[in-house]
Amino acid sequence: MPEILSQEEIDALLSNIEKEELIEEEPEEVVEEIVEPKKVSLYDFKRPDKVSKEQIRAIKNLHDKFSRNFSSRLSAFLRSIVEIDVVSVDQMTYAEFVLSLSNNVSFNVISLSPLDGNGVFSLEPDIGFALVDRLLGGMGEAVNLSRPFTDIEQSILLDVVKQAMEEMRAAWEPIMDISFEVVGQESSPNVVQIVAPSEIVVLVVFEVKLGESSGIINWCLPVIVLEPVLNKIGTHDILARSKKVTEDRTEDIARTLKEVSVYLDFRLGSKIIKVKDFLNLNENDIIVLNTKVNEELPVYMNGVKKFMVKLGKKGMNKAVKITQIVT
Repeated sequence: MPEILSQEEIDALLSNIEKEELIEEEPEEVVEEIVEPKKVSLYDFKRPDKVSKEQIRAIKNLHDKFSRNFSSRLSAFLRSIVEIDVVSVDQMTYAEFVLSLSNNVSFNVISLSPLDGNGVFSLEPDIGFALVDRLLGGMGEAVNLSRPFTDIEQSILLDVVKQAMEEMRAAWEPIMDISFEVVGQESSPNVVQIVAPSEIVVLVVFEVKLGESSGIINWCLPVIVLEPVLNKIGTHDILARSKKVTEDRTEDIARTLKEVSVYLDFRLGSKIIKVKDFLNLNENDIIVLNTKVNEELPVYMNGVKKFMVKLGKKGMNKAVKITQIVT
């Protein structure tokens, strides 16, 4: 039979419930965790970065060397001080490169043999007309920039471009022996399209100062053409290859020198006589030298004393025996 609660027990239960409701629980302290915002960088899938920052840096160093050498060569060619500096090295689409050019630009298409493709070496009108003026005997002033280059002016600038490509070949030699040849010239960038507009290119921008004039030269290299050598482009690789080229060059010089002919001069002795005695010398006269038959004689190689020898014979031929090497 179930147990029945008395009235006192019921009152005690009710009083305990009321006390529990009156007890206020202390709220737990909420600790807010500070979360650093994540760094988000924008990435355009239509324009992926195909060239790493290290490769961009190496390309800049490579063209810094080109700019120094070409400025010296161009200064001698123009007989005027020319300063050339690398302004920037960026990657962009070919369409963006074409849009960045002036309408009246000297647009030179350069073959990159043995690589399969072409590059662009373009001269802006401000520096292009200044170069033409200087080559024609002027002071190097750019005038009438609103018109395109004529065929004659393009031919005059062709000499400058060819010299630039010779220096470019020397600058790229530690990475790959590339033959930079001019295969076309245009006065408008819209006439020639070396790659698709959406293709990524590496653009090297040079600032050229000639007297009071200054301007921009652009050097555009499609990444799709450079892909076979991109993995070779790096600061450490260039330094290592430059050292290897120097070592190979030293070995080539040493190998070539081994085949060079030298003149050996065997001096049997000497004698000091007066001019009147020299003029009176006749056939069968005997001149007594200052050396004896069994003495060592000096041997000179191209005028430098190298050996001491003794006279003798080998078979039917006269010969000398080396007794000492002069250091």
